[in-house]
Amino acid sequence: MRDDGVLIIGSGFTTHGLPFLTDPSPRAAAPTWSQEFDLWAGEALTRGAVDELAAYADHAPGMPYAHPTAEHFAPLFVTLGAATDPEAPPEQLIDGYWMGLAKRSFQVA
Repeated sequence: MRDDGVLIIGSGFTTHGLPFLTDPSPRAAAPTWSQEFDLWAGEALTRGAVDELAAYADHAPGMPYAHPTAEHFAPLFVTLGAATDPEAPPEQLIDGYWMGLAKRSFQVA
């Protein structure tokens, strides 16, 4: 699809545990589970560890709070699959937290 000029964009926060937030204000401190999952995901992305990311439900810290359901983490794999090299570390452009949820975002080529 890339060769046909199709741009694929994946978006979303690295953590999605809205039901587990105790303070949903925009500047709330990130809960430990959100911080630990985001750190783990960021490090796995840096290493290009796609298999490790795919096993997140069983091995990532902060589970199941960080992702109570799979559909919020799945877009990460669509984006990595659209990359020229899915195991090449993506450029991580945005990090930090909003409402305690990790907003890490990345770009692939």
